[in-house]
Amino acid sequence: MVSSLITGGAGFVGSHLAEELVRRGRRVVIVDDLSNGQASNVAPIERQIAFRQHDITRGLVGLDELRRVDEIYHLACYPRQVSLANPVRDCEVNLVGTILCLELARKTGAKVLYTSNTGIVSNPETLPVDESFSPNPLTPYDTHKLASEYMLKIYSKVHRMRTVTVRFASVYGPRQRVNEKLGWKPVIPEFATKLLKGETPTIDGDGKQTRDFLYVKDAVDGVIRAMESDAPETNNGDVFILGTNKETSINELYRLITGLLNVDIEPRHGPRKAEEIMRMRYDYTKAKTAFGFRPITQVEDGLRDTVASIRQEAESSHDNCRNRPA
Repeated sequence: MVSSLITGGAGFVGSHLAEELVRRGRRVVIVDDLSNGQASNVAPIERQIAFRQHDITRGLVGLDELRRVDEIYHLACYPRQVSLANPVRDCEVNLVGTILCLELARKTGAKVLYTSNTGIVSNPETLPVDESFSPNPLTPYDTHKLASEYMLKIYSKVHRMRTVTVRFASVYGPRQRVNEKLGWKPVIPEFATKLLKGETPTIDGDGKQTRDFLYVKDAVDGVIRAMESDAPETNNGDVFILGTNKETSINELYRLITGLLNVDIEPRHGPRKAEEIMRMRYDYTKAKTAFGFRPITQVEDGLRDTVASIRQEAESSHDNCRNRPA
C-alpha cells in the first residue's frame, strides 16, 4: 500500500486531498498544527487515516508515523494575507517547513509535491500568465513560496530526488472558511458568511480586479496527477500552473453570491490593498500536456456547492447555539 503524507492535511484543500487519497486506497498520514485547519474537516475519514497534530517547523524526521513515506504532499503554509504582518513566521512555515519536508524525503526516498502560488507573478503586462513569466513577488508569502520552488529544484538536482511544484490559482470550495484569529479572510466565505448574517461585506478597491477561480475538486485532481506522473519534467522540480484560463471580477463574484443567497445588499468599497493583484488568468497548457490536467467545474457550479455548504454550516452553528443550555 502506498503511504502518503499530507502536511496541512486538516486544512481546506488538504482535507479534500486526504479524502480522495483514502478513496484510492492510500495509507494517509496527516500532519497539521490546526492553526488554520480543523480536525472536523477530516472527521469523516478519521478511522482511515493517521493524524498527528504537529508544527512542521519543529521537524519531521523522527516522527514514528513517517518512518515509511512514499509520497509527500506539502500543503502546509502561512497565509498570504497576513505574511506582511509576521514575515518571520511566514519564513519559518513557508520556507523552512519546505526544507524540512525535503529532508524527510531525502531519508525516505519519497517524491515531494509542493503547492505554490500563482501570485508569485504579480500584475503582469499581458494575460494569460504561464510558467515562463518572470516572478514579481509582492509579499513575504510570495517570496518564500518562490524560494521553496528553487529548493525543490536544488534537491532534485543535487540529491537526485523526485520533486514537482504546482502553482494554484484562487482555489475555492466547501470547507474554506474565514479565520478571524489568524486574520485569513478568503473572499468567497467572507462575502457569503456576512451576507447570511445580514451584514454588509466590503470590497477592496473598485471590485474590477479579477481572479482565476479553481474549484477544489479540480485542484485535487491536478495535484494527484502531478504526483503520479512519470514524465521527466514532473520529477525534476519543474513548475506547473493549475488554473482555468478564465477571469471573474470581484464585482461579478459578489453578484453571483448574492443571487445564490437571494439577498439584496449593496457592498461597501474600501481602499485598494498595496499588495493587490489586479488581474489573474492562468494558462494550464503545460499541466494539460504533461499529465492531463483539465479543470471541468464552471465557477457558477462550484459557487453553488460552496455557498450551499457555507449556508449549511451557518444553520448548523445557529441550531447548536440555540440548543445550548443557558
